[in-house]
Amino acid sequence: MEINSERVEGVLVIKPEGRLDAYGALELNESLEMLITDKDVVVIFNMTGVSYLSSGGIRSLLGAERTLKERGGGIHLCNLNQYPLDVLKMAGFDQIFSLHPTMEDALDVQVTPTGSEPVEMDELKMDDLPHYDDEPVSLTLLESSTTNSKLSVVGDISKVLKATLGEDDIYSRKFSDTEYSIGLGGLGEKMRDFLEIMGEMITIGGTMVWLPTDGHDTPDFLIPAKDTGMVTIHTGFNVALDGNFQNILFAESKSIEGFTMDELYSSFFHMAREMNPSFKGIISLAIQADIGEFYRSGIKISPIKKFTPKNHEMIMHQDNIKSWMNISTKPMFQGETMVSFGVGVDLESDLSCFDEDVLGSLFYMHPANIGNKKMLLHNHAVVFKHIPLEKKTDLDHQIRTIVQEGEFLDMSHLLDNSRMKSALIGVSYISDIAFEKNQEITFHGECEGWNDTFTEITGKMFPDSTEILLTPITGGYSGSAVFKVDAWDRSGRKEMPFVMKLGPWFELGDELRGYEDHVKRYIQNNATQIIDHRKIGECGGLLYNFVGINGGESTINTLEDYYHSHDTGEVLTALDKLFRNVLRSWYGQPKLKELFLYEEYDFFFQYDNIKAFTSQKFGVSSSEKYVDLPYNLGKSINPLYFVEKVMDERRSKAVSAYETSTHGDLNLRNVLLDDDLNLWLIDFASTRYSHILRDVAKLETAFKLECVDIDSLEKLKYILELEEDFINAENLSDIPEIPLKSTETQLNFDNSDVIKAFQCIRRVREYGNMVTLLDEDISQYLLGLLSYTLSAVSFISLNDYEKEYAWISSSLICQRLI
Repeated sequence: MEINSERVEGVLVIKPEGRLDAYGALELNESLEMLITDKDVVVIFNMTGVSYLSSGGIRSLLGAERTLKERGGGIHLCNLNQYPLDVLKMAGFDQIFSLHPTMEDALDVQVTPTGSEPVEMDELKMDDLPHYDDEPVSLTLLESSTTNSKLSVVGDISKVLKATLGEDDIYSRKFSDTEYSIGLGGLGEKMRDFLEIMGEMITIGGTMVWLPTDGHDTPDFLIPAKDTGMVTIHTGFNVALDGNFQNILFAESKSIEGFTMDELYSSFFHMAREMNPSFKGIISLAIQADIGEFYRSGIKISPIKKFTPKNHEMIMHQDNIKSWMNISTKPMFQGETMVSFGVGVDLESDLSCFDEDVLGSLFYMHPANIGNKKMLLHNHAVVFKHIPLEKKTDLDHQIRTIVQEGEFLDMSHLLDNSRMKSALIGVSYISDIAFEKNQEITFHGECEGWNDTFTEITGKMFPDSTEILLTPITGGYSGSAVFKVDAWDRSGRKEMPFVMKLGPWFELGDELRGYEDHVKRYIQNNATQIIDHRKIGECGGLLYNFVGINGGESTINTLEDYYHSHDTGEVLTALDKLFRNVLRSWYGQPKLKELFLYEEYDFFFQYDNIKAFTSQKFGVSSSEKYVDLPYNLGKSINPLYFVEKVMDERRSKAVSAYETSTHGDLNLRNVLLDDDLNLWLIDFASTRYSHILRDVAKLETAFKLECVDIDSLEKLKYILELEEDFINAENLSDIPEIPLKSTETQLNFDNSDVIKAFQCIRRVREYGNMVTLLDEDISQYLLGLLSYTLSAVSFISLNDYEKEYAWISSSLICQRLI
């Protein structure tokens, strides 16, 4: 890790770069001792160069925090990347450290850390409890229950032993699903962050500890305060306990030498065969112990295809084991504290209820294990500086306290001849072994633009799902992809459908902010909820949940798809539900204010393209006030002149109008509906308080420019006749009738799409008149129409006839407004 420092306005600023894991923390600690002086009260850590953070790194930062807190100050973290920020939130340190988006923000704020004390429990009176004596261990039963437990397994241990793991063999598991587990894995935001340094791993009391194969032989760890789901464990093979401890026991050695791990398991097997008729031959043990002798083994190279042994033999083969495995033959860590988790099989028991292949997937013959051959054991352990062993029933709490407060020394595969003096043990009698298959993503329909990042984001948003079916929904106009998601959990149960949106994060981030800052905060009884989000690199994803959706088999479509597949009456019914059931909570309490509407609507999409079209098609520039419109429409105001001259002059003109919560981009693709005509809104990137007619004007523009195919000059002239009537309306309640056929000549084209679109526009205007509470001034509405209609001239989805229609319509609107 590279560590730079400077002083800004007299404040020490430290800029670490690289992986702030347990090894990086050692380097940082050395630098902090030299950099922080006795006079420093506040230190800023500029985290822009830190791509990875674990609890090892957090402890280093916490040490600096505690030192400075004694002086009345603290540390400030700024410019955090997404993964380190997710780790801090998951570990609960976003509430302890002072976090800031920029250096400037960090220079102004003091730190007020908080903490909590662990709960104390009374020690038990051992003489009153049942005992079981076996050589060389004496077991005392502290607590017992009758709950069932099973093992949950992912991955293929044979691929680990053959060093043939690929990216498709890597699973993601939530911390809450792996409270106690062992295997091979790593932590990191992206595959490249951990794949080539995966190593031995254990989760113990919900904390993940692993030994990266980066050559430093330094364990790394992450202690979550809560499982946010933002950070997951990546593993090529993992065995996790699914259930609780059936028994809590205290084990004491009958000899001064202590008892070995295989002797401890042997005692449990004897006891289980005698006292537990439902014992099926497999147990798991979670242990806190005083170490007598610790013998370890650890993989030195990540067992992936890139590093497969050249002889294509297993990594345990005699020709490979020295280069692949680090095995200790000398006793280590006498007198220190160990917490471990593992699984054992009693080969003298009836194992017929388990498939041989299943058992073979959990264990392998380790050449360094020279103990009892009547059993197969697989245990991993974490070593801490000595912590007194207390005889208490809450083993899980004690383990969590040790992990949170203890000083880490080592983590490794625990060999069977390791010795303990005494131990507090949680035992689970395994009734079943469940294998989880890797996540499978399939598509129902074409999906252009799908990439590996989208796959990774989807996996992170559905970590508990083994099958995911994505059905594309017509996407918005930002380039994002929208899907209905059908997902099945590990038990095969189908979940309620979701909608997922994937695309550039700079757009989805705005949408998330709009939802969090406005929709979630102000719109009551809103049926749309963003329940999850992910960001990887420049891409991201949002996950929508819809209240009231009709079961897992319900079809979800956009209003655009519904419009083209249903008749006018059905679409009008959908519009009624949209305004009465959904938008009612948005527009229900408007406020009459003085609004600067010419400033509000002074936005035109890709205005330079509009100017280029105007010059090419009509031969005018913004300096010319009038333009002669074609098709005998007469002289009218040049929209460019109006935008650059008139609107600029009127920007400071206040208009009495209603303001309310507005969606901001109410096009037909941002309205979703199911089979029962339940409707929901998505895409809140432009959501804010604004003019009450903003959404209505946007929706009218969508109907006339996105729902009509103008493919001939005759059709263009026809629709312009209708357009004139609607623009020349005297007020908002003056809604023109629609002629069903031309009054002059027989039409040579199909006008049904025009009639359908303008019938919908009539209904939209009715609601526009309704929400303004009888304020019938149509100029405020026309101003909104101008902003959206003229912007459409730059849309690449419109043909030349449609762009000409949009431009002429804009000119007619300007003529009314002048």
